[in-house]
Amino acid sequence: MTLLLIAAIIYAVLAFVGSQFLLALSAPAFALLVYIFPLILNFLVTKMQKNDTHKLIASLVSPTLAVLFYIGFVSLSLSSGAWSGFVEANNVANSSISLEITTTPMDASQLIFVSLVFFGISLATYFISKASLSKNKGVQHA
Repeated sequence: MTLLLIAAIIYAVLAFVGSQFLLALSAPAFALLVYIFPLILNFLVTKMQKNDTHKLIASLVSPTLAVLFYIGFVSLSLSSGAWSGFVEANNVANSSISLEITTTPMDASQLIFVSLVFFGISLATYFISKASLSKNKGVQHA
């Protein structure tokens, strides 16, 4: 459970630092920070738990922390005005590609998407790992 506290501290620091340096981030770096890094951290926190009960708790608490990180990061970015600058700098439209970043990252659809991604992948990982462990239980290798 100490890992969950460490993850919460990492998320708090990351939300503050990320919102301060948002204008220096490209769209792919933003995606790594907001979507990919939390998935990796959630996976590691859940995987490092010793027993099944702790793994289940971690697979529910870790995505909750990740969603709170997203809300904190976006709130700080919106209140500082950095979000509008980030959107302006990273919206791209030409004949071959179009990348449009939402101006309302706290919209219900965005929060639902983030929650589904974090909780869905976390719980899927937990159940897949539990199924593979139970399938291999009792198997002895020479």
